[in-house]
Amino acid sequence: MRDVLHIPMLRMGEVYRSLDTRDVVALGTDDVVARLSVGNAGVLRRDALRFDEARDALRGLSCERLIEICGEAGRLFMESALPIGDGDAKQSADEYVRQLSSTSGLPHSLVRANMLKIHDALTHMRDIVRGLTRGLDLSVIDDGVGEIHDDGSDLAYDGVGKTRGKRVGVPVSFYATTNALGVVMPSNSPGVNALWLPAIAFKTPVVIKPGSEEPWTPWRIIQALFAAGLPRQAIGFYPTDHEGAGAVTEVCQRSITFGGEDAVRRHAGDARVEVHGPGWSKIIIGDDMIDRWEEFVDVIVQSIAANSGRSCINASTILV
Repeated sequence: MRDVLHIPMLRMGEVYRSLDTRDVVALGTDDVVARLSVGNAGVLRRDALRFDEARDALRGLSCERLIEICGEAGRLFMESALPIGDGDAKQSADEYVRQLSSTSGLPHSLVRANMLKIHDALTHMRDIVRGLTRGLDLSVIDDGVGEIHDDGSDLAYDGVGKTRGKRVGVPVSFYATTNALGVVMPSNSPGVNALWLPAIAFKTPVVIKPGSEEPWTPWRIIQALFAAGLPRQAIGFYPTDHEGAGAVTEVCQRSITFGGEDAVRRHAGDARVEVHGPGWSKIIIGDDMIDRWEEFVDVIVQSIAANSGRSCINASTILV
């Protein structure tokens, strides 16, 4: 009987093998591809006491250095053999593609396309940070305070809902509204892991609940970040149950979560949680264009079938 790959929890970077486990099986079979250590809500609440320690570890690095770490992690994610499980095993990029495909049903070509999304997010982190901050100097993120330097192109908020050209010497400040970002991931599309990556550059620890059939992508990203020099306590990896997923959004002051209508209703009105629910995207062809429908076949097919139709933004209905 062959040994089954065991993937542990990472309790803010510390490897932890739980007595409670869950099997990840190849789609349509009983073949166990991996066994996950599973934590409960109590584990997450206990580890929340360490979030400030994790944030301090990130604050000890400059934003510039964290961007460099992200860039190196992007290369490692795409190319290198990285640790998998709690033993000495390594996972090559090709093995990652095969394992993810076997448990998710995604064809190899789409797994690789999603790998490129993650690679691009990591290797273009400087541009992402610049876009998210409207071009703030990185020193403002490091020091928490600074001044705007006019480069002739950026805009700044004027306090009454309008934007104006920047002025040299205008004081600005930066502060984090959470000591950890919680992320409840889905299993449908590995590329959505790119959403939590900018938190690293902003010196914010990340607490991840992976999708039940898709631990592979967040685990590989985490190992790439560790290999590139990220402090291990900066990331937690917590396979857990429904109650545990709720604990992620409970203990983190800011969270991203994916789910159906129930998740949307549960977090309605909670500004701390960004919910990615069912998309229900539609294609609408009006009376004036219905006779020309054949002109739009390529757009229709792409909207429905891109990424194997697994993304929340895929079109689910054509209205004519």
